[in-house]
Amino acid sequence: MVPFSKPVRGATLYLMKGTQGRASLEEGVVVLADGRQLAYAELGDPHGAPVIHHHGMPGSRLERLAESAFYASLGVRVITPDRPGYGRSEPHPGGTLTDWASDVAALADALDIGRFGVTGLSGGGLYALACAAAMPDRITGVAMSGCPAPMDREGSARGMRPLSRIGVALGREAPWALTSVTGLLSGTVRRFPGLFVQGALRDKPEPDRKWLSLRWVKIEAESSLAEAFRNGAAGYARDLRLLSRPWGFAPADVMLPVSLWHGDLDTVIPLHHALYLASTLRRATLRICHGEGHMVMWSHLTEILTTAAGRSMENRLALAG
Repeated sequence: MVPFSKPVRGATLYLMKGTQGRASLEEGVVVLADGRQLAYAELGDPHGAPVIHHHGMPGSRLERLAESAFYASLGVRVITPDRPGYGRSEPHPGGTLTDWASDVAALADALDIGRFGVTGLSGGGLYALACAAAMPDRITGVAMSGCPAPMDREGSARGMRPLSRIGVALGREAPWALTSVTGLLSGTVRRFPGLFVQGALRDKPEPDRKWLSLRWVKIEAESSLAEAFRNGAAGYARDLRLLSRPWGFAPADVMLPVSLWHGDLDTVIPLHHALYLASTLRRATLRICHGEGHMVMWSHLTEILTTAAGRSMENRLALAG
């Protein structure tokens, strides 16, 4: 790693070039004020409109939905951090969603980014909402797909897969058991991620199966999943705990416009979650993707990035035209 030579506020930045065998992928590590290590990867135009992407549950900084050249063609710089306990980011015991917003602010400061958009894939959406609630003055746009609503509401688990319901229940009632169960699985997932990606196809609707049948999508999913469990299951267990319990803020606390994309065939996060969020967020736009499943971010990536990047993206597209 090469130390970042410019002083930054409350953090120290280290850069790693072209790691993970991807010449177009740049990676770095921020050492936060409390000494924790926060890892990230970035793709696209290094001078483009910045967007901080929140990976799914589980997931990692290696989650990418297209090649770097695609992001660059849109004039965006997409930065994906490992959440605590995932990949190369160190755990943050007792950390909250609000604490995550502080981590993101420190990462942006370290990268000399003032304002940025946020995106969230599936469970990553609640972390994007936390950023929007905590620092609205720094956010250019909020866009997410397949985002769960708060799970401490009646009927929240309706229509979810049995394993998802069990994970949420353990996170709420028996976090110690959740840690044990996910810990037992982590080594197998890390060694054989393809088996889990393949297994996920069993109860997916046809649109999702088509996406996961593409070789590049499958390879990227396996890579991100294996990296997520690099050091065990602490990140995944933490995600499920924070998802299953009160978030520390209400959707109504988010003052910014929020754009939601959700497939009406989604079997991972049923559509009623998006309907609830749209009814409780102050300024929500819900785009129901008819005939689509959970993987709508792949098919609507340009729209989602454009929305997150906000006016700076519109200006850049106008200049490019």
